[in-house]
Amino acid sequence: MTSADLAFRNVRKSARDYAVYFMTLTFGICVFYVFNSLGSQQAVMELSSAQSLTMRTLDRLVGGFSLFISVILCFLIIYANGFLIKRRKKEFGVYLTLGMERGRISRILVWETVFMGLASLVAGLLLGVLLSQGMALVTASLLGVKISGFRFIVSAAAAGKTVAYFGLAFILTLLFNVRQVNKQQLIELIYAERKNEVSRAPKPAAALLLFLLSVLLLAAAYIMATAKLFESGALLNVLLILGAAGTFLFFYSLSGFLLAAIRRSKLYSRGLNMFVLRQLSGKINTAYVSMSIVCLMLFISICALSSGLGVARGIATELSGAAPYDATLVLQPETEDGEAALAYTPVGLMSWLENKGADLTTFAGDSRAAAFYDAADTGLVFAGPNEEKVEPFLLGLTAYNSALTMRGEAPLTLAPDEYAVNFAAGGPGWDDYLNQYCAAGGALTLGGRELRTREALLRRYSLEVHTQRKLDLVLVVPDELLAGRQVKKEVLFVNYPRSEMRYEQLCLAALSGLETESADGRRLRGLVETKIQVSDYAGNSTATIGYLAIYMGTVFLIASAAVLAIGQLSEASDNIHRYNLLSKIGADERMLSRALFAQMLICFGAPLLLALVHSAVGLAVARNVMLKIGGIDISGVSIAAALVMVLVYGGYFLATYWSGKRIIIRE
Repeated sequence: MTSADLAFRNVRKSARDYAVYFMTLTFGICVFYVFNSLGSQQAVMELSSAQSLTMRTLDRLVGGFSLFISVILCFLIIYANGFLIKRRKKEFGVYLTLGMERGRISRILVWETVFMGLASLVAGLLLGVLLSQGMALVTASLLGVKISGFRFIVSAAAAGKTVAYFGLAFILTLLFNVRQVNKQQLIELIYAERKNEVSRAPKPAAALLLFLLSVLLLAAAYIMATAKLFESGALLNVLLILGAAGTFLFFYSLSGFLLAAIRRSKLYSRGLNMFVLRQLSGKINTAYVSMSIVCLMLFISICALSSGLGVARGIATELSGAAPYDATLVLQPETEDGEAALAYTPVGLMSWLENKGADLTTFAGDSRAAAFYDAADTGLVFAGPNEEKVEPFLLGLTAYNSALTMRGEAPLTLAPDEYAVNFAAGGPGWDDYLNQYCAAGGALTLGGRELRTREALLRRYSLEVHTQRKLDLVLVVPDELLAGRQVKKEVLFVNYPRSEMRYEQLCLAALSGLETESADGRRLRGLVETKIQVSDYAGNSTATIGYLAIYMGTVFLIASAAVLAIGQLSEASDNIHRYNLLSKIGADERMLSRALFAQMLICFGAPLLLALVHSAVGLAVARNVMLKIGGIDISGVSIAAALVMVLVYGGYFLATYWSGKRIIIRE
């Protein structure tokens, strides 16, 4: 029998042992292909030129990120394969005892790797091609575009890259396999499954000290994160080191610490707890490393999915109301970054545009102008949350109602002694602050008249088209109180006759790059922004952030679950004779199942629980940052993402338990 025939028979005979390994490879190949086939998805989408550029940029970004992902998957493949080699050491020892040369064993492993690699590549690519058809829907949703029609698409470039990257991974796996067999002594191969790993668990007293040290390190990292001390680049490295060191020490000390504590309780002698704890303690030299890595990967996965999808959703939600008109032109004085807008004598926007030769009738179905006046003499400065201070604009009631009419809203009515507050940006903190301000009446003296406001006069309408968050707070007052005042900006509102790209092009051609000087010598510059630009910006941001979040979060989640699953199945295979001995001395099938369940629950549950604690702190910090810089609340999507991840992780745990149970019960 040739080496290839023997390898093929071994793969068929050991199909159960290879099942998890095969699933891991297939999934990795599938995910890699799906995300690298992004460029081919453009063929079924109705994209503008800006969206096509976004897709090309995203394709290059994902392609570069795939190099990092491929390294992770490569290590995962080698790690998973290592357990399979360990499972078969006795088999290799029997081959050597019967006179087979190590070279032929190496050739058998080469063929087995080739068979598994080809099978995984074929299955992974087929599954990837199928899933990539549905991924086009996700991409279209993130970009906010339509699917032009279904066409079955296969990306040759993505397939070639997948074969190249995973082919290299299989070659490295092959070299690893050959090295593992060649360096082992015959006696080690024969008795591999009966050999306990040397326990490196610390003594109980040392374990307790290390456990307390790990808690202190993690507490210090949490305090640094919540106190925002990591904003300094140097301290960020310290925070990461503290968090990683605390995690490794936590799991390293946990076995010795818990074992010593449980020995002094009644739990130790109940059922097969003594066996379970001994097994965990005996594997401490590998368990604490894998559990620590899995914990950190789960933490990254939860934060990536929650923060990434939260930010993408927040950007899309915020910008959905940021384009109430097809276009706006804002004319205001040039200022340095961070400098407050200067007041000037108004130029009369409509007449000025006419003098500039901008024919609005060629692209505007409806167009109106409004002047936003200076309110410096009122002394009002709104100090909202996060130490943000905003100086208000004054806007006449007629101009405000004109702007509302263009966006299809009902007009506002004010009593002679009332004013309204309009604030489109901000977040929950600003809402609470302004609600309290309006409820208190907010007395304002203007033109010798005292005005009051109320909660019913607080509005949240955006009065400009913009691609960036703007903290523009407007006080809407009776028109007669604005006579003789200087303005801070003049705004032209434009709605096209129809949603056609030609009107967009005419608008940009007529309104872009306009400049002038006011009567008092202020240099004025016009900035035009359109609804289409906002849509492109939103699609670019949400697609980029969403794609990378899903890509990284999914890979890290499955990788961490696969590492634990393969490890626990290998452990179950190693412990078959131990479970047989327990059965012979009176342990029934129910007790054996409970022992296996408890061992797997600890190995799966401990990393997840600590990762959730890490994530709770990390996401709380991310939420505060997002609220401050963008008014984006990621709480809802963070909780949803964490629940989904727990369900997926739990599914891996149950699948691993059922597979492990079949191993120990059947054999």
